[in-house]
Formats: sequence, structure tokens, C-alpha cells
Amino acid sequence: MSIQVVNPLKMQWESGYKDIFPCSTWNTTPQEGYETNLFMWCDKATVDFINKSEGVKNIVFIRRYEWFAGFWRALDFSKVQAFIFVNDYFAAQFEKITGIKPYVVYNGVTPEKWAYKQRKHGNKIAVVGFINQKKNLPLAMQILAALPEGYTLHLVGEVQDYATMDYIDNLSKSMKRKVYFYGRIDEIDLWLEDKNYLLSTAISEGCPNNVIEAMAKGIKPVIHNWPGAREQFGELVFDTVSEAVSMMSPESPYESGIYRGIVEQRFGLNNYLKVKEIVGAWM
Repeated sequence: MSIQVVNPLKMQWESGYKDIFPCSTWNTTPQEGYETNLFMWCDKATVDFINKSEGVKNIVFIRRYEWFAGFWRALDFSKVQAFIFVNDYFAAQFEKITGIKPYVVYNGVTPEKWAYKQRKHGNKIAVVGFINQKKNLPLAMQILAALPEGYTLHLVGEVQDYATMDYIDNLSKSMKRKVYFYGRIDEIDLWLEDKNYLLSTAISEGCPNNVIEAMAKGIKPVIHNWPGAREQFGELVFDTVSEAVSMMSPESPYESGIYRGIVEQRFGLNNYLKVKEIVGAWM
């Protein structure tokens, strides 16, 4: 049976899915002529293609961006065999609205691709991802201000909102705290090597690869409580500035083996296989 995987965006998890669908065709836009279509995003092109399709099987991921963009609301649900979410909160909201129970499969990584070692407390805090308002970097600055002098904030990622960058630059000078910006880089594994914490202050995430990848290296994550965070990361989530500061205190636990183990059990290769099983159930 012919399978088409539609993925318009190059993402960290792509290679893992290519390994489990070695005979499938990968397209950036949906094409006719396949018996089963796996859509990695529910964008407008996905919705338009599915709504006019006949006699084919469609499996659709709905990720954080499309949830808020709302393209999925225009879908002919009768033409979709399965929906997959990477976040429990959004999946529950979808079921509440539509009455359709989706699958929840977190993003997966290949742990062996990330250089693991036993790590410990220190003063280097990493923030990885696009620089935009969703990432809530003002909260990161308040956490930095509440930490003892000597802690430094290290930001890596493409700038999507220069007002946020101006804010960080201005506030870091006023606070007299060191904030380093590296722009977009490809070698995240190497860049993370000397960092002690991965800080995620976002107000909304789907299932963030930046957190999972740092955990695979044994780096302690400090994760703000966006909807769905506790289901994914449990006690590694904080609500307040004081809680985040406490998590980075030298007196708090730092357990690299546990972080790596969570990745292997909850965010590892089995997640790719779960998607393969879902697709296989409709073939």
C-alpha cells in the first residue's frame, strides 16, 4: 500500500519518521495518487486536500500552531481516520469540542544522538528556540534577576520579534546581568555542552524538542507551567519565579540519569513506532 507523508517544514523529528516509513514518499505539499496520507501538520493545504479527497485514508497531526490558527475547524472529519496530538491539553480540548477522541503521541528524539554525561549545578542557563513573545523571555529575565550574581542567560535561536530583543538588551543593562545571544546555530548538541540548565518560560508549547534534547544530554530542565506541561514533565515544572530559582539552587536535586531516563521512556523511539502502529491500523 502506498503511503504519502506530507511535511512542509524541516523539523528535528523528521529523520526518525523517515526511518520507520522507509518506503513512503515524503512531499512538502500533498499530492494525489496515494492510498494513505500522513499529514505532519494540519495547515490550510492539508484541510483543502482532505476535504476534496475520496477513497483514501487520512491521518492528521494537529500541533500547537494549527490548533490556534484554527484550520482544523474547517475539516470534513468524516474523511479523517485518526487525529494525533503531541499535547494532552490540546487533545482534551479537541475531544470536548468535536466528540472525537484523538491519539496523543509526544515528539520523539533519538537519545543516542545527544552527548550524555553526568552533569551538575552551575551558573549557565540556556534558552533555545525562536525569540518571540510566546517564549515569554520577560519571565526569564525576572528569574535571572532573582538568582544570585554570577548566573548568566544564554539565548540561541532565530529572532522573530525584535521588540523582545530590544527589551532584553535594555533590561540586562539596567539589571547589570549578563545575557548572551548567539543567533541561529546548527550544532545545538555542542552548544549545550557547557550549559547547566535548560530554561523554558514559554506561555504555550506543543511538545518542545529543545527541552527533550537537553534532557537527553543530562541537563536539568526548568519548565514553566504552560498548558500540558505537567503531563509531559511532571515535577520539573514551575509556576513562580521563586520556584524556578529554587530548582536552580545548588541545594536542589540534579539527577542527569533521571532526565535521560525520562527521555528514553517518554520521548524516545517508541513514539515513532506508535505513529507507525496508528497508520498501520488503517492500512
